[in-house]
Amino acid sequence: MNKIFVIAVLILSLNIYAEDGFDDDGFDDENIEVVLVSPDSVQGELFGSITFEAHQNFSNNKNLSSSKILVDLLGDYKFENGAKLSANLKSYYDFVYQLENLTVPNGYKTEIELNELNIELEILPNLDFKIGRQVVVWGKSDSIRITDILNPLDNRKPGLVDIKNLRLGRTMSKLDYYVDNLNYSIIALHENRFSKNPKSESDFKSSIDLNEIHPNDSFENTGIAISLTGAFEGYDIGVYFANTYIDKPYLITGVSNVLKYDNKSNMFGSAFNLVDGSFLFKAEVAHFDNINYNGIANAKTRTDVLLGVEYNGITDGSIGYEVALRKIHDYEAAVYLANNYTVESQYQQVIRFSQSYLNQTLNLISVLSVFGNHAQDGGSARVELDYALDDELTISIGVIDYLAGDNPAINAFKNNDRIFAKVTHSF
Repeated sequence: MNKIFVIAVLILSLNIYAEDGFDDDGFDDENIEVVLVSPDSVQGELFGSITFEAHQNFSNNKNLSSSKILVDLLGDYKFENGAKLSANLKSYYDFVYQLENLTVPNGYKTEIELNELNIELEILPNLDFKIGRQVVVWGKSDSIRITDILNPLDNRKPGLVDIKNLRLGRTMSKLDYYVDNLNYSIIALHENRFSKNPKSESDFKSSIDLNEIHPNDSFENTGIAISLTGAFEGYDIGVYFANTYIDKPYLITGVSNVLKYDNKSNMFGSAFNLVDGSFLFKAEVAHFDNINYNGIANAKTRTDVLLGVEYNGITDGSIGYEVALRKIHDYEAAVYLANNYTVESQYQQVIRFSQSYLNQTLNLISVLSVFGNHAQDGGSARVELDYALDDELTISIGVIDYLAGDNPAINAFKNNDRIFAKVTHSF
């Protein structure tokens, strides 16, 4: 690989990040200094994928709803002093808005996203420091977020992609201390970034977009997160605390068209998993002490709990079940209609099955996600097949069915069922 080319890509990514990172009230690009070094002192690699993806809706009149080309670039660079620089650049262009007579929702036609750009240093043999835009995963669940709250998600097309591929990078400073089987982490959350939700005129939203007010990325608005995790023989455990803005807006009292994201809350949580033979048991709990809801004068507390089990005794396969409960304390009836039909106790259940065939060149993934203690509120069912033609080329085809139920918010996109196909070239 041409290392000069690798460094050039890194510098280009850094420039994009400087423009996209902080506003004038926080950090700015004047604090970023690029230092060029000799290619002989750098050990790095550039890899990624190019994907063509198409969606064909079959339950509404949108027919071809997406025809994208996506680029996902990752780079790692390790310098002589041991510092490691990592980057992840994602972009796409959707040709469907040229091929079909569709209104373009805000941000849906094209996007360039510097999802990660960070540098990691070893201060001492058991003390590491990492700063920049990064992804930090808390908890043990693969399908439902309980304690995993530090990174926002791209929720614009619900149910189509697993959570691990939806996380959006966030600028943080992270200090890790390792002793025996324990890892202590202290994190400063510099960037107040929130999830990308469906926009007006998209498949998943017909109402107009409201104005939004986000907290500045200033020193005063910096959040804090602390974790203690341990990996032991047969089980893992984690304890978490975060003081940060809730990834959920609320309407300003007396104003019907402005959403605010300035709801700061303390989260106390824990996660645990245990291996017993072919079974993996999971448990998570998170408690939030201050959540604002539309139309309610007083903030509420909420407790989220998850239990799960996964069986890995299937040859080249596994099956898992997770159930979560989100409980709003001191619930008021006014919460329901004013907050998109939010109930006092919301259940979510997920069944996931995966199996590999033909020497692991053909992979089947099926996911059923439903809401309600009896699955009465609707959800989605997705089945996907991935076939690896070789080490570089993969073909995928799948279908997702959005299930109708008693919850009007989920029922609103019940007709977005679609077949999707992808061709991915990895390099």
